[in-house]
Amino acid sequence: MTQGSVADKVLRVGVIYNGKIIDEQVFRKPETIYIGDTAKAHFVIPSSALPNRFPIFYYKSGKYELVVMENMTGKVSLKGKVIDIEEVVKKGMLKKRGSAYILPLSTDARGKIVVGSAIVLFQFITPPPKPPKLRLPRSIRGSWLQMIDWPLAAIQGSIFIVGYAFIFWMYGLPDPAPKTLEQIDNRFARLIADVDQMKEKEKPVDETPTTDEGAAKTAKKEEKKSDAGADEPVKKRKGPRDAATRAQEEAMRLSEMKKKVAGLGLMKMLGSTGGDSSFGIVSDVLGEGAKDRDIDSALSGVKQIGVATDAGQRSRKGDAGATETAKIDDLKVADSAGKVKVGAVKEKEITGSTKVGAPEIEGTLDRGAINKIVKQNSPAIQRCYLNALKTNPQLKGRIEVTWMINADGRAESVQITEDTVKDGGVTSCIKSVVSRWRFPKPEDPGIVAFPFIFTPAE
Repeated sequence: MTQGSVADKVLRVGVIYNGKIIDEQVFRKPETIYIGDTAKAHFVIPSSALPNRFPIFYYKSGKYELVVMENMTGKVSLKGKVIDIEEVVKKGMLKKRGSAYILPLSTDARGKIVVGSAIVLFQFITPPPKPPKLRLPRSIRGSWLQMIDWPLAAIQGSIFIVGYAFIFWMYGLPDPAPKTLEQIDNRFARLIADVDQMKEKEKPVDETPTTDEGAAKTAKKEEKKSDAGADEPVKKRKGPRDAATRAQEEAMRLSEMKKKVAGLGLMKMLGSTGGDSSFGIVSDVLGEGAKDRDIDSALSGVKQIGVATDAGQRSRKGDAGATETAKIDDLKVADSAGKVKVGAVKEKEITGSTKVGAPEIEGTLDRGAINKIVKQNSPAIQRCYLNALKTNPQLKGRIEVTWMINADGRAESVQITEDTVKDGGVTSCIKSVVSRWRFPKPEDPGIVAFPFIFTPAE
């Protein structure tokens, strides 16, 4: 039974279920073909005798291998010789890989495999030509003029013409005549009138102070006018002002602003004086504004604590009508250094142990490497058990997990072959964890079985 290359031929597979062809595929690109009851399989076959995803045609190094189980029957024609699958399995003529049997296939092989109520037919064929793209005849397609929706095109053209005509008409309108003062709204007319009046009243002055002495005289005149009273209207100056005059006026304006701000809100509070009228409120708290005084020292003299109520009222301790003043000592803080002891409620920790039993490893797999990887990843199995132990503290038992290590070192076809724990959450979690494991790439795929023993802590 020699193997042949599948470079010049492709595999064609069909599935018959309950006497009806349910699927047929031609695999132009060589790949491992799966059957099972999951959507990830190439052919969906409902069968309790199969894993969720079983590699019935395994592809490796340019060659196909037929993978069968003991519960499968059928016949295969190979090199002109018909092979009974059930017979060669019983006689041990096929290479065993885990719990499966391997039959190398050549490019002339064909046959059928019976899997429960389904029949899998296969053969190698010359790749059929790709079907040409469907194209309607020209008489049916028609010309591009026939493809135009003329009513819609007429509507769009009309909108386009009317729109552009309106734009050109707008551009052709003359500019509106400027409005007079009587036609403008009162609030805008008032502003315009004031500006015009100011422009008319402004007259150039020939004699302007150009020396420092002249600037000083101007500043003194301004000071006298400001001292005369804020109620007097400020007379408009005639002529431009020099830099010194503008600087003097700016300084006076800033001084007036600071006086106004000092008498408002937070600035007034921070600037208020203490009992001796020498320090502000910040100095009253921090002790004359000393930089080395901290908050603890500042609050060391506080004896009472109160809640803001009516003016002139102090907070009281007790029910309505109490006369004793509430003090800060009534807070009863255990540690004067500000440390508050809080006793946490301790929850009883539920623990358990997970042990890895003696494994069964079939095929040419590296037992030492597999044992090492399983033990390294056993904490993930432990977490699956501990999560379930929180809801059922008496949960215990043995779970045996069987999986296939493919040519890439990935775990696939993960199955629970023994389960005395009887907890669906634990088994589904373990299958999910094992399916993510990666092992060294083997020479040939193999099957391993590991038991895990779970015991709760006493």
